[in-house]
Order: sequence, then C-alpha cells, then structure tokens
Amino acid sequence: MKKFFASLLVCLASSTYAEPIPIPEGQVILTLSGNIQNTQDGHTARFDLEQLKKLPSKTFNLQTRWDDEAHEYHGPLLSSILEHVGAKGSVLKLTALNDYSIEIDKPYIDKYQPILAWKSDGKTMSVRNKGPLWLLLPHDKYPELNDEFHTGRMIWQLSHIEIK
Repeated sequence: MKKFFASLLVCLASSTYAEPIPIPEGQVILTLSGNIQNTQDGHTARFDLEQLKKLPSKTFNLQTRWDDEAHEYHGPLLSSILEHVGAKGSVLKLTALNDYSIEIDKPYIDKYQPILAWKSDGKTMSVRNKGPLWLLLPHDKYPELNDEFHTGRMIWQLSHIEIK
C-alpha cells in the first residue's frame, strides 16, 4: 500500500497542472482551441487585449511588403501564448476574421519566434489596419523570410488558433 501511495505522489508531482485562464473582461480578440490544457471552459482559451499585454512580448522594426517604410510593431511572442495555454500539438491553424487561414508547424514557430502584433508605431492596431492581431515574422533577422511563401504566412486580423 505504501508503494502505491508513493507512486501516486510521484505521478502527481511530475504531472503539470495548469490553472484556468481568467475570463476576459474586455472584448475577446483571440481564441485558442484544440490540443490545449489551460482553458476557461475545458475547450477554449479566450483573450482580450489586456491579457495578451501581460505575456512575454517583443518589438520588431520591420518594413513589410505592404508598406513603403519600416514601422515598429509590438506584441506577445506566439510561443509565449502557446506555452500559456499548454499547447501540445505540432500544427497550428491560424484563422483571420474573414476566415482566411494558414497552417504553421511548431518547429517553424520555435525557430523564427513570430509575434502577434497588437501595436504599430505606438498605436493599437484596428481591424482596418491589419489588427487587432497581426502575425509578424522577424524577416529583418532571417533573410530567407523575405520570399512570398513566408510573407504569405503573416496573417493579419488573426482571431483564432487551433492546435492540432
């Protein structure tokens, strides 16, 4: 019997328990679903802007192919969001407000560390200006990201991420 309880304690100590994510107080701008452990309702994790602002973030100074000059973009690292929800899958399906979607695998995210920009040049991004969230890749650090394939992955008006 002692061995059983000792084994049980070892299992409990080595398992990770994620506390539920607080319910958003503001407008939900990002929902995650699929293979995640940390949710509000057992199925999804929903975030408002204030919640996203609390996660580890980065700032990129980038000139995208859609602009004539560089801008300063700021937002949480996608990897931080995935860690926060306890994502266990290897493929992410990212979907925009207009239902446009792309798929990215986890090693790609680990290598390039994209952000979900919510701020451009110090201002909160609106839907009209590619917000509220725009997945941006650091193509200033990685020249290979400047081709059509990679820039096509920089999905704007991002609203949902499904982890498969």
